Amino acid sequence: MDHKAFVFDTNKFHAEIEPVMKDSITNAEVAHQYICDHLDEFQSPYTGDTLEEGWEEEFGDLTLQVYFDILLTACYDVEDDWGLGEMWDAVNEVIKELDVFEQGELPVTGWMVEIDDVVVDPGMQGLGIIDCDEVAEILEILKENRDEAESAEPDGLLHETDPDEWMEAYDDLCSLYEEALRQEKGLLLTF
Repeated sequence: MDHKAFVFDTNKFHAEIEPVMKDSITNAEVAHQYICDHLDEFQSPYTGDTLEEGWEEEFGDLTLQVYFDILLTACYDVEDDWGLGEMWDAVNEVIKELDVFEQGELPVTGWMVEIDDVVVDPGMQGLGIIDCDEVAEILEILKENRDEAESAEPDGLLHETDPDEWMEAYDDLCSLYEEALRQEKGLLLTF
């Protein structure tokens, strides 16, 4: 399972896209029409190409989750993936071992997105966001605890990893948060 991470415009998401998602839960045609009316704002979540007339052909069965996947692309660049790849598990376990976040996995997996009891998870492997107003605090905590992370001894990793490898990925995660802070945006974290 590869971790993917994107700088994500959470303000646009909450103001424009989330309401469309909410209305689409009871009528998926709302999402379809919104996408058609704003084609130039959306990318294929699979190829990164801007959607064009006839975009539906690429997606086959247009389920609610497929619409969600497409709608989310209005808030991030599909081709600008800052994810941790397979190293996500090691970094996640190191951060959880630090015990500095109420939910230890938050910096790596984000907050689950749920709209009217429907979980937004197009890939069905997990999706979360970090709001733009949370980025600075999480980054500060990660930086303050870097030395402790280096000496962590995480158990039960999915892949055998040494401290140099997980610290490189830990620093990559910090760089992602720094970029989101620089752009005054949040994050989309998924698998």
